[in-house]
Amino acid sequence: NKTNFMTQSNITFVYAYDEDNWSTPMALANEFMNQGWNCEVVSIGSNKTGEYHDRNLSKWLESQPDTDIVLFMDWGRFDSPLLDKVHLPNTFWVQESGDDPQNFDRNFPKSERFHLTHSPDLDAVNEYKKRGIDAHWWTHFADTRVQFPIELKPEFVAVTTRGKGSSALLDQLTCHADGSVGNQNGFGPKEHTEFLNKGKIVIQNSRFGEITRRIFEGMACGKMILCDKLDKSKGLEELFEDEVDIVYYDDIVDCIYKINHYNNNDEERETIAKNGYNKVLENHTQKQRAEFLINKYKEYKNDC
Repeated sequence: NKTNFMTQSNITFVYAYDEDNWSTPMALANEFMNQGWNCEVVSIGSNKTGEYHDRNLSKWLESQPDTDIVLFMDWGRFDSPLLDKVHLPNTFWVQESGDDPQNFDRNFPKSERFHLTHSPDLDAVNEYKKRGIDAHWWTHFADTRVQFPIELKPEFVAVTTRGKGSSALLDQLTCHADGSVGNQNGFGPKEHTEFLNKGKIVIQNSRFGEITRRIFEGMACGKMILCDKLDKSKGLEELFEDEVDIVYYDDIVDCIYKINHYNNNDEERETIAKNGYNKVLENHTQKQRAEFLINKYKEYKNDC
């Protein structure tokens, strides 16, 4: 019985919890609770201050917790010998390496101590596998409780949440756009969603040639995504088809051309935005990520 399975199950999230209003781990924790799981959080410190520790993890392990899944979610800066499946041998230990590929070298040594590693970077997944790790491609996702379409009159032709100073291409666009490109970051969850909804288009420019969560969040807000073309090995084109679900650009000249084109072609832009929105809701939200993890846990239990 699915309901009984859920209500009898416990999941522990290990991450830097610092009285956050919203975070990727919180999105998943809320979804697990929505599906009837008992959830607890073991904080490893604060991303805001950059101070990390394993004191809470030590106390939690000493209490001999009864948990079915441990899900460790970190951007690569934290490690501890307590992060090891040997400490709870009857528990399914999962590492989410959310900041791959740039922190792969930090994440890989930890992966050997978990049953399963998830990564949003397909190149990293393939490298984990080459090194004998059970790894799966777990792309970024949208949290539909937080990111969704809002009926707002557009204030900008395009918006980006990279923030000024983080991308030369986006800084140049912002500088010469006469106010038609909004470029801000540092929002809370409500303000972030409102800002994405204020543009006709959401522009993404990657820092490391990687897939980012801005793509999925912008699509969940019902906006057309204009994204830099990544290497095919990243798999983004396997997820979203050019000029069908998303639009890719080659360089700043191509980006400006496509901003102007889709600004002047409302029906074409809205069709692509709707396709991207539907694809995200069907495949890339907190619901699908939680279900994937639950299914992996069931496989683990069946193999025990």
